[in-house]
Amino acid sequence: MPASLRRIDPAWGISIEESNPEKVCKYSACPRRSTGYEGRKMKVCARCKHVRYCSKECQKEDWSEHKKKGCKDYQLVNDYGGWMEEYRGIFSWAAAEALRIHTSDDILHNILQITATYADRVPAFLGPVPSSFYIISSRVVPLDSDSISAMLASPRDREESRQIRANGGVGRAIFSFQFLEDPFSAKTTAIFKPFKIDFHDPPTLGYAHTIDWNSLLLGTVNGKISVADLSRRIESQPTPTGHEEQTADEADILVDGLKDIAMT
Repeated sequence: MPASLRRIDPAWGISIEESNPEKVCKYSACPRRSTGYEGRKMKVCARCKHVRYCSKECQKEDWSEHKKKGCKDYQLVNDYGGWMEEYRGIFSWAAAEALRIHTSDDILHNILQITATYADRVPAFLGPVPSSFYIISSRVVPLDSDSISAMLASPRDREESRQIRANGGVGRAIFSFQFLEDPFSAKTTAIFKPFKIDFHDPPTLGYAHTIDWNSLLLGTVNGKISVADLSRRIESQPTPTGHEEQTADEADILVDGLKDIAMT
């Protein structure tokens, strides 16, 4: 798999790709591999417009293999919004637990940040990924922080969240989805997508929030836990004895998620 793929977002109608891709000839038997391609102008496949070759000769030699195994796979359409809607029910549950909507006003002051990578970036030994994306981590971020995620919460969203609460509901859960092209690179392309779910029903008195919402969310969306098993695990959760504080910082959470998809 190359360092990056061209991602097409149907909602925005745009193509997103790395601005300075690594110079590597796709042909595995390229005679120039040992010396490198510095200063050499690369040619791209006219069909997928992604795979690169250092010469017409290499492209010709590799065409039969590229046509059979890869050309169509590089022409990827990633329906970010469709994926978020597909898992709306799970994300709604996670937001309710993470923001403790039944026992606090955290929903007015925080945003739920979810970091994901693409299914084709997940190592094969982890097994099949049930959707286009694989969640690496999730965490609660204060709205008054200077993070990009907090900036995605518009003043209108915040005001409408307060209005929902004033009318007897809980509020608006605001999400920041961060899609990383290469989760192992600090210079990778990242796409941020906002998402929101409104809770108009009043909070449930005496509700016991699930402590382990984070691992249950990742396990379910990533295909490691079935929805039926999720329900059983939630029912078996012990009742919290007090106010649960989140002490892990963003780096710790991201590292923990990356350990799960680390290359061997």
